[in-house]
Amino acid sequence: MEMVTDISISWILIFIFVGFIAGYIDSIAGGGGMIQVPVLLYSGIPPIFVLATNKMASMFGALMATIKYSSSKKVNWRVVSIAIIPCLLASYLGSSLVMYIPEYIIQWAILISIAIGMIALFKKSKHLKEENTELTNKNIVLATAPIGFYDGLLGPGTGTYLTISMKKFLHLDFLVSTASTKPLNFATNFGSVVAFFFAGKILWTVALPMAVANITGSYVGSHYAIKGGEGFIKKILVLVLVSMLFANILKMIF
Repeated sequence: MEMVTDISISWILIFIFVGFIAGYIDSIAGGGGMIQVPVLLYSGIPPIFVLATNKMASMFGALMATIKYSSSKKVNWRVVSIAIIPCLLASYLGSSLVMYIPEYIIQWAILISIAIGMIALFKKSKHLKEENTELTNKNIVLATAPIGFYDGLLGPGTGTYLTISMKKFLHLDFLVSTASTKPLNFATNFGSVVAFFFAGKILWTVALPMAVANITGSYVGSHYAIKGGEGFIKKILVLVLVSMLFANILKMIF
């Protein structure tokens, strides 16, 4: 098993800064992993340790966002209660399988999923109320569990995809979708952390300070999301999706 021990103080400080920014973005629209993962990789940490450490740090940011949105009564707990166990199990399965998936397949899958997310975001649809009859248990699981599996498999952009999925398929508005995503994202992160923990892949000297930074950034970000409402969240969603698309294209080219 690969071991990592020589992480400098300079890199730890960089990780803390990046963790704050990622927590801020993740609490609003998801996609914080697209900031954390490349920086962790660039530092020289082996990929599997990067995925595990990113999950550990992100889990705490998602927990803070959950608390913040819950206190503002923006979470649809019916959706969360139905989706949380399937999402957790799907994420655990994804993390258990990730070491067996060729990297080039994962890269193409990310590009395709980003393109689908952008199409879903910009496609015009009727604004249906939250209590619409299409909000069935089956639809809730179908709209969330596959994204939970993706989160365990790789992860970056999960919060964004969950928000878009809830908006488009469950007909929740952006603020309720964003808020309801957070406890599910916490569950998917937890499922991944369990799998990576027992595999001994979490780099604790990096994960713990990044977790504190994620918590702080998440607190600030969720505050502005609640204050800014749907318009603010949609702008952040567009920014995150476009950034993710270009980042992955550049990664595949170079």
